[in-house]
Amino acid sequence: MRSFFDRISRDGGRSIILEKSDDRFVFSRKELKRDAKANLKHHYLMYVVACLFALILQTEFLASDNVISVRRQVIVDAADAVYELTGVQDVKRLEDAYKEIDSDADSLYKGVEQALYTKSFENEHVNEVFGRTRGILNQLINYVVEDTVFSNIYSVIVQFSGSESVAQILFLTLVLILAGFVWLYIRNVYIAAARRIFLEGRVYKKVPFSRYLFLIRVKRWTRASMVMALKTIFEILGMTTVVLFPVIHCGLVLVPYIIAENPDVRPVEALKLSWRMMKGNKRKVFNLFMSLMGWYILGFFTFGIANILYANPYFVCCYSEFYARIRQYSKEKNIPGTELLNDEYLFKSADTETLKNKYSDVLEELAKPEYTIEGLDGKREKFFAKNFGVVLWNSKDETEYENRESMKMKMKAYENEATGLAYPSRLSPIPDQRKIHSLENIHYLRHYSVLSLVMMFFIFSNFGWSWELLYYFLMKGKLINRGVLHGPWLPIYGVGGLIVLILLNRLRKRPFIFFVSAITLCGTVEYFTGWALEEIFGAQWWNYDGYFLNLHGRVCAEGLFVFGICALAFIYVLAPLLDNLIRKINRRVLLPIAVTLLVILAADIVYSKLVPNTGYGITGSFDKDEDPVAIETVIEETV
Repeated sequence: MRSFFDRISRDGGRSIILEKSDDRFVFSRKELKRDAKANLKHHYLMYVVACLFALILQTEFLASDNVISVRRQVIVDAADAVYELTGVQDVKRLEDAYKEIDSDADSLYKGVEQALYTKSFENEHVNEVFGRTRGILNQLINYVVEDTVFSNIYSVIVQFSGSESVAQILFLTLVLILAGFVWLYIRNVYIAAARRIFLEGRVYKKVPFSRYLFLIRVKRWTRASMVMALKTIFEILGMTTVVLFPVIHCGLVLVPYIIAENPDVRPVEALKLSWRMMKGNKRKVFNLFMSLMGWYILGFFTFGIANILYANPYFVCCYSEFYARIRQYSKEKNIPGTELLNDEYLFKSADTETLKNKYSDVLEELAKPEYTIEGLDGKREKFFAKNFGVVLWNSKDETEYENRESMKMKMKAYENEATGLAYPSRLSPIPDQRKIHSLENIHYLRHYSVLSLVMMFFIFSNFGWSWELLYYFLMKGKLINRGVLHGPWLPIYGVGGLIVLILLNRLRKRPFIFFVSAITLCGTVEYFTGWALEEIFGAQWWNYDGYFLNLHGRVCAEGLFVFGICALAFIYVLAPLLDNLIRKINRRVLLPIAVTLLVILAADIVYSKLVPNTGYGITGSFDKDEDPVAIETVIEETV
């Protein structure tokens, strides 16, 4: 009969119970799942968002893609039907039939374009060299190039090169470079970044969203990407046999957690350490996986909804608990390499005395009285600074106020660490001088000068113009100067950024309320801007007919949600960083630039009033029945 004894070690207020038998690693799955559920309960929203983003990046949880897959299959079926049709009238008939079951005709057009662009690969001469009908490599290439974006890129390359053979070489090279970069630096490494969030959540009640930038802040994003890439390569090699893959996968399952704890570990060392720690324990993690199969089945019958809302983050919480337990056991057994697992306070809370000594300056700074705004002449200036966050320029006193407020905000962020509610970054084993301190605390409760606001208006107006230019180039294969004006700017982006920055100044301390208010404010501006343009020019520059929860085609739920996310990024990250850069420019240089841009913009407005910017993709819809030119153009240029 096996003999067991329990040893309990404190872990951030919770107990880890390790059952040992014959000097082997044994744990209770029941206790592990209990702790995983407690972790998920405390950080539910953050974990769901983390896993949802992983699904969007297609890094994990691909079984949860059922809802998207059902929608995608409808589009694929519609695209396949195009091959059986010829001529504009047949495509138009298919569109009408499709609208009867789904009013979002834009999806149909993407499917149609994709199918027509893909036909360019069917040239018999090209296929002598670039055969794409057989083999595993063919399946991979087909998967990539049959995407709408890549199909449009290919079409454009053909037009510029004048040769389909040359175009395919250039296209595949471009696609491989782009796909390799995204896979190496974004999709793969995101897993390790997300694991850091889950590990901190095990012990601490508060996990700041800035932890997503943990690997960037400690300058180890590239190394982490190399580690995860090497792990993926070994797993791909393991796919050569059915038996070998699960063995390799279970043996390397700890790699992202090792990197999340210590990003200084080298790629080969990380893989070797995971393999050593999992020696004799691969079946245990496999059994843990099998015990969670019921959730996968439930996810299948709920089209992935159960996975997205609960199962996916619950799985990661379970594996995080498994890592904590096997890490503790491995360090006790002095398994070679475990000395690299040196982040002690990632797995237990620091005692009160240690925190008090390390964060003594925080408590002193927070105890200081509020710093009043000095140097602003008159009540009017103070009123605008307090309520709208706007000052005429950044005077010496104003700069001093900003520095005081920035320090106060930084200390406020440290307060959770000082009280043991968040991971104590000052006790991290990573040297402080190696960290990027500009990402540690971004002072978003600041005052912006008029010149800074003018420059940010143009920056975001140009960003919006560039974004839509690129988007429609990739989607339609054409360079389209979107917007009402002729110049390289879309003022609605700049105006939207400034109104949330100014009118919602008092809500910056409350992100959720700010998010809801930004959606409401941006929706109101977009709706009435669209209405005004229709009344003045008698044309539409955007139309959301067919989108979920649209109002008269001027606003829709999807667009408003994107506006809300962008507003959060703008207020809490981009605007403060841009303001820091703008403040470095001498006022004597900045003022003439701002005035010149305003004069050019005014001239563009007057000219556009006389000669409106109209045409295909600008005031002409890609989807509407009354826009046959859009349909004919796409078909004529791709068949």
